[in-house]
Amino acid sequence: MMSLFDLTDKVAIVTGGTKGIGYGVAHQLAAHGAKVIVSSREQSLCDSIAKEISDKYGKGQVIAKGISCNIDKLDDIERLAQESVAAFGGVDILVCNAAVLPFMGASSNTPPDLFDRILTSNTHHNFRLCQAVRPSMAKRGGGSIVLIGSIAGHTASPGTMAYSIAKAGVAHMARCLADEFAAEKIRVNCVSPGFIRSFSSQAVVDNKDALQTIEAGNPLGRIGQPEDIAGAVVFLSSPAGSYVTGGSILVDGGASALSSPARRGAREIPGMESGKTYN
Repeated sequence: MMSLFDLTDKVAIVTGGTKGIGYGVAHQLAAHGAKVIVSSREQSLCDSIAKEISDKYGKGQVIAKGISCNIDKLDDIERLAQESVAAFGGVDILVCNAAVLPFMGASSNTPPDLFDRILTSNTHHNFRLCQAVRPSMAKRGGGSIVLIGSIAGHTASPGTMAYSIAKAGVAHMARCLADEFAAEKIRVNCVSPGFIRSFSSQAVVDNKDALQTIEAGNPLGRIGQPEDIAGAVVFLSSPAGSYVTGGSILVDGGASALSSPARRGAREIPGMESGKTYN
């Protein structure tokens, strides 16, 4: 019986695929049988990770190729789509993981040019990449697009407001594109990570006190790993997720929806007597 998670003969593009979440996603897609286009800004790093993946999962075959792409540049996005099709004959899976966050701080201090860049690169340019791979997916009978959002797009994030707005847009874009692409059997979903151990979060992870505070506030009592996000992406990319489109999966240990361990431990609601009925 074929595994529900079998990706044999599928071709996947993973942007931001050389570090953190993207690195984990690229490895797991290959582990489940896919050929992988590893993309990030640095060609040499893309080539290195692609070779690593081929050596580990390829059984002597080249199953990964590095193609550089800067998501700030529309020309790069079009080139990535074209070269990916040329590399392995088409595209079945697209994981839009690359993101930009050039400013953190009070929203009123956000420089206009950086606000525009955050919205443009994280939403508009990912939209263009989805459109660029669409013809190849449609020609191959369908496919799966996974947009990597963030819980910042589902909750108020005063220190990263522009990024939060952009990621909220990514989640809604998944719904809109799912509706538009459905007739071509192209599914589009969003995966929204919480706090994940990755390259971008390393400074916090290395701070013992900060890490303990974050873990103590998470319902599952830990931070996420890139593999946690990769599992959701593999599900959405594989036959296991073939009836899922237009969805948004939060992979955050329940942080955005459940009470924290500290709140669950509280027996009383301040000002209300336990056991008494209030109308």
